[in-house]
Amino acid sequence: MTAPRLTIAIPFVDEADVLADAIRSVFAQTFTDWELLLVDDGSTDGSLEIAKSVRDPRVRVVSDGRRRRLPARLNQVISEARGELVARMDADDIMHPTRLTREIAMLDAQPDAAAVGTFVAYYLGDADPPLVGETWVPSTGRGALLQGAVPHATMVSRRAFSARFPYDETLDRAEDRDLFCRTFGLVRFAVIPEPLYVIRPRTHATAFLPNYMKSMEQNRLLYWRHGPRLAGLRGTASAVLGSYARQAVYRVASRVGLVDTLVRRRGRLATASESRLVTEAIEATAAAHVPGLSERASARAP
Repeated sequence: MTAPRLTIAIPFVDEADVLADAIRSVFAQTFTDWELLLVDDGSTDGSLEIAKSVRDPRVRVVSDGRRRRLPARLNQVISEARGELVARMDADDIMHPTRLTREIAMLDAQPDAAAVGTFVAYYLGDADPPLVGETWVPSTGRGALLQGAVPHATMVSRRAFSARFPYDETLDRAEDRDLFCRTFGLVRFAVIPEPLYVIRPRTHATAFLPNYMKSMEQNRLLYWRHGPRLAGLRGTASAVLGSYARQAVYRVASRVGLVDTLVRRRGRLATASESRLVTEAIEATAAAHVPGLSERASARAP
């Protein structure tokens, strides 16, 4: 059997309410030379059954019944992948149907790039206009420390790069930032300045705030680990203090019901053309047919 050009990985745990949309989003892609790895991380809510219901030879379900967390699963993906390129996405997101075509074309045009990503859109529901999060490849070590290189879930990388730089499995909320800090100055990243990836924040989920707090704690570990080299001691101290301040703001916002307001500050209002990209992603996902998967699809905010 000929190996596909691209391996797409969707790690998931207890995401039965959104996983089907993520799978449909893969089947809606204009690029079709792929295999899809659905990697279960110990789900107990029916997510695994949804994954196993797909009837397509390009789809493989990987499950061992254990909870190992995202970095370990991403390292596992690299060992399982048959494609020369590896794409990832989160189980609660969707993507524009041209995302993979565009990213692979950029990698082909820039053979010195290790990975490429895109802008992201934040979709909070039909009643709210989408927001766009711009992320530019940093030119300084301080930029790599504070923002990373590309939005992690949008990344398509060369498998050789990912094999050379495995994730730190102790950092389940900051594995991407650590990767970008470790590789700054060693490899080159690229970004497509369009929101070809749609994040649907679940700000009312019980795990939202604890996960955010854990991210801040792990970011501080990274600041002390990489900051002196990338940003100097003063820059490191500033980053640490800023992290504590953001934690405090989110705690207060959670108590008074204003977390959605903070999420809206993560991006700017989408332009008309960017809003069309979000609409196209939603519509293409809802219309995609996946053999064996229930036809019930929303592709709207979960």
